[in-house]
Amino acid sequence: MAKTFVINQPDGDRTPFLRGILVQSLVNSGLTFDDAYELAQEMRHELRDLMEIPARELKSRVAALLEQRFGPKQRLGYEAKPPADTEITIHTEERDQPFSVGMLAHSLEACAIHPATALDGARKVLEVLRGTGHREIDHKTLRHITYEYLRDHCSARAAKRYLSWRAFERSATPLILLIGGATGTGKSTVASELGFRLNIARVQSTDMMREIIRAYLTPQAAPTLGYSSFDAWRGLPAPVAGSAASDDPVVDGFLSQFATMKPALQATIGRAVEEQQDLIVEGVHILPTRLDLEQANNNALVVAFKLATLQIATLSAQLRRRSRENPLRAGSRHLQHVDDIWNLQAYLLDEADTAGVPIISSPSIEDTMREVLDLISDRISRRFPAATHPMEPG
Repeated sequence: MAKTFVINQPDGDRTPFLRGILVQSLVNSGLTFDDAYELAQEMRHELRDLMEIPARELKSRVAALLEQRFGPKQRLGYEAKPPADTEITIHTEERDQPFSVGMLAHSLEACAIHPATALDGARKVLEVLRGTGHREIDHKTLRHITYEYLRDHCSARAAKRYLSWRAFERSATPLILLIGGATGTGKSTVASELGFRLNIARVQSTDMMREIIRAYLTPQAAPTLGYSSFDAWRGLPAPVAGSAASDDPVVDGFLSQFATMKPALQATIGRAVEEQQDLIVEGVHILPTRLDLEQANNNALVVAFKLATLQIATLSAQLRRRSRENPLRAGSRHLQHVDDIWNLQAYLLDEADTAGVPIISSPSIEDTMREVLDLISDRISRRFPAATHPMEPG
């Protein structure tokens, strides 16, 4: 997809169209994050064939779509420009920045707070800030006001989670998310959503990693890499009696493929920890029980989980949909091997269940995201317990 540039008049400056900026603007106008994200996605799709668009035309298109979806009142809220004297500056340790309802709502949603509650809370915090009469405020005071709103109007658990997230962010501890699951379980979609919601720029796919390794190794050196995870057994040498690692050649082929990829996976995670960079790695080759994560766990917050589709009919439907939406992803070939994919998933889930790795099998992306954010927030709360008083450091 070509990058669309927005032309700002009258100087003619060109800036890339950024979905995140539009989402923030829509949330500031009154949409929940999920509604804003969906509308921004649609707008990005609408602009996919445009090389450039005037800023006024872009705003007009967004406004028209808002009115179509949510009515004229929502459109007016988006088009209205707030008075300059209502802007409130937040002083942080790194820089000064204007208070944004959208950014605070986004931050609260990352704490596994419901979008409507997050948006309402961000608006109430703005009301409190305006009520003080000050146009500048310290970030610790903002944190205290937000904590009190969550404690009084949401729950003590949500308020403590918020403080734990802030302590985690101040610690500079990298967040490493490892998303496993068989073909067709939605790993790349969840990884993309998490990257956007948690502002994580580094998102790595083990499928892409496999292709890169394959380019450097001969088929003789890595015979299973030329196949998908569910038919990697085709690259195995003829079995020797009594030498199979399991009773299932699909599993044997996959484990052989994983063994070839393991050093690259370890190096990718290790580099992110060393550089203190957040990272998301997704793919069928995410096997936390077979990776050496001791150093990563000591120096980063590592959260691993498996995505699952627990009905073979549902898995088949997802593969058919993928085939229609993106023919290049070999969805039709995957459908031919759905039984092998299903058997491989059974192995992966059994290993995860035995090791206590969380398994998430929600039917919708919205429910999945809630469960994942809830899991991440719980891990952060355990690693960074909320201070006894919200104004205390730590």
